[in-house]
Amino acid sequence: MHTEETIDNFVELRAQGWTLGHIATELHVSKRTLVDWNREYAGDIQAFRGLELELLKEKVIASREEDLNRLTRFQKDVNDELANRTLKYIDTDKLFRLSTELRQEIQRMLPANDSHEESSHPATNGHPRGMVPATNGTPQR
Repeated sequence: MHTEETIDNFVELRAQGWTLGHIATELHVSKRTLVDWNREYAGDIQAFRGLELELLKEKVIASREEDLNRLTRFQKDVNDELANRTLKYIDTDKLFRLSTELRQEIQRMLPANDSHEESSHPATNGHPRGMVPATNGTPQR
């Protein structure tokens, strides 16, 4: 007779994709017993796989949200820089290009129903509506 802990370990390892041979070696249980358990606990194994899949999805979503938050903060920093600096260290074109690229990356990461109206109607000059690149008297490159 095997303990509940051994059976629970079997279900967990099997749900993680371990082969019966590897599990037999790990748990010191005959392969024949594991075949029987595999049939008997198939529902538990599937439920555990589903749970692990949900946890993985949550991690991916959390990671995606962190990336989106980071990009959004960086976009804000670039916009603040565009609004407050004399642009003598970085070409205006480069800052506007970076701003546009960040905005596109943020829009790409947002679910379709969360996209802003602005993204569905891009301005013809590649910049958001109402934003015109300032030349500050410097030649455009």
